[in-house]
Amino acid sequence: MVWRSAQRATAACLALAVVACASDSRVDPAADAAAVIGPDSGASPDASPGLPTDAAAAPDAADPCAAKASACPSVPAALSEGSGLSAVDRCAFPMGPGPAANPAVVAALEKLGTKVSVGAVLADANRTAAKVNQVAGSPAGLAYAFAWNAADQASTTWIPQGITGTPDADPAGLVGGKRAVLVSFYEDAMLGKGVRIAFVDVTTAAAPVYRFVLLVEPSGTAASPNFVPVNVHAGGMVWFGNWLFVADTGRGIRVFDMSRILEVAVDQDTVGCTPTICRAGLYKYVLLQVGSVVDQSACNPIYSWLSLDRSTSPPSLISGEYCSGAACASPLSGKIFRWPLLAATGLPQAAEARSWPAEAFFASHKQMQGGAANDGLFLLSSSAPAGSGGALYRAAPGKSATSGFADSPEDVMVDRASGWLWSLSEAAGSRAVFAVKLSSYPAP
Repeated sequence: MVWRSAQRATAACLALAVVACASDSRVDPAADAAAVIGPDSGASPDASPGLPTDAAAAPDAADPCAAKASACPSVPAALSEGSGLSAVDRCAFPMGPGPAANPAVVAALEKLGTKVSVGAVLADANRTAAKVNQVAGSPAGLAYAFAWNAADQASTTWIPQGITGTPDADPAGLVGGKRAVLVSFYEDAMLGKGVRIAFVDVTTAAAPVYRFVLLVEPSGTAASPNFVPVNVHAGGMVWFGNWLFVADTGRGIRVFDMSRILEVAVDQDTVGCTPTICRAGLYKYVLLQVGSVVDQSACNPIYSWLSLDRSTSPPSLISGEYCSGAACASPLSGKIFRWPLLAATGLPQAAEARSWPAEAFFASHKQMQGGAANDGLFLLSSSAPAGSGGALYRAAPGKSATSGFADSPEDVMVDRASGWLWSLSEAAGSRAVFAVKLSSYPAP
């Protein structure tokens, strides 16, 4: 796949491919999110390709950054660890439309598989997790936790990273009456399968159940459609309305359509399609990538993690950088960015035209594995403590405080409806997905 060299040439393709996947009658995709999981959600809207109604206000032309030359910022001399967020010139970090799936190829793939809803995937769970009462590291305010089955707990092939779920998808925290958590696992071996997503049903008091769905990128032609695995770290995810946004570390954000989940054959351990059938390495379901937004900055920001801030109107995406002594220019080089979402489509502004973050900060913390924002407070999980310990930083401009957290923590998700903060741990043998009370982590 060509990335930066194809940005401008593929901008129109992204607009057509991605917007064609969404109903142009929606005002807020989250308000309709039940349609993704409901009993009649097997088919996505058949809106004609075209830009949404607010696309005429091109972000590239409207933003003052369009006329400003900005240098890549250096860590301020006064910035010390834990000194709080420090504002960065946001104009140094543009994003824009990236490669998108050919709508004709997507349509052809749908004829080779069977389109299913999120609800159907959750109802077809084939693995059982175990509810647990404690998490390694003993984070304060533990409200809920589960551990994967024995094979997924011990696996060194598949490593859990990102988290999202119905709290991101819908403001009520439920979609189609279900409460679900999605966790990304990247492949740390040579299986050629990329990233799988655990769809976990946590609705009832009984043990959670789950099934994996493989992420795939359409390829080939309309006459000979195919797909390939998505080989990214998947350190963060956001499910918002019909969209699943997945962090692509060195490039930006990949966009998947939650109304385009396909059931495929499981008779052979191969990934790809023949003229009559598709397979996904013994996984029963695949989720199709439809577009992307990519970095257009000379500063090469890192998209280590991703989250949704529902306390802004409309909601916004938060991305951040993992930096340590071996990554980035310095351990405190890690930055946090806020990306506006368009109310009409739920997509980032950068899906339509070059645009810039609404705000950007140096975090004053290192080894951020995940981060989220809620009512102006940033909650940042970190693996900086020695011995695989974890920390949760509570950061705001000019101030910060530190709490103990789960060992080997990863991504985080705010659940405003429940008053919880979700997270997960990655260390083989002691992995957990858990929620803690937000009230246990007040602003500094």
